[in-house]
Amino acid sequence: MQLASSEITRDLVLLGGGHSHAIALKLWGIDPLPGVRPILITETSHTPYSGMLPGYVAGFYDFDECHIDLRPLAGFAGAHLILDRVIGLDLKTNRVLCANHPPISFDVLSINIGSTPATIAVPGAMEHAIPAKPVPQFLDRWHELVDLVGRSPQKTLNLGIVGGGAGGVELALTMYARL
Repeated sequence: MQLASSEITRDLVLLGGGHSHAIALKLWGIDPLPGVRPILITETSHTPYSGMLPGYVAGFYDFDECHIDLRPLAGFAGAHLILDRVIGLDLKTNRVLCANHPPISFDVLSINIGSTPATIAVPGAMEHAIPAKPVPQFLDRWHELVDLVGRSPQKTLNLGIVGGGAGGVELALTMYARL
């Protein structure tokens, strides 16, 4: 039996607007699966491309150059976009629970919400650290710091970078260059 292109038989919920879901939406728009309705649930309409984060911190890129606007991407894919915070999953009834939207049913659920460091387990981290992820929260704090330095350029500022991987080194160098 062949389904009519407008007959929906499955709901695919994409939880989070990270890189994997952005790529999936692009590919979906090119070659959609008949009978499957994609639904994207994300807290923000713009997802940062983390590979460009150091360049943004340095001031080489503006916001639009290093963020993916999920609204036109979801439209291209024919996906229903829900901007809300997910507060839970009901796995008995296959529903996503949101802060401000009624529960969303799914047949298939994909979760791509990114990483968040466990700062609560590190003494002093909650009070003194700015984790690089989630990126939107990092950027909020980064803009506050840039504004503070702009208002008081003579004030001494000591920054420490925790993490010696490529990302930590890139951020340390670009922060130094910008400030």
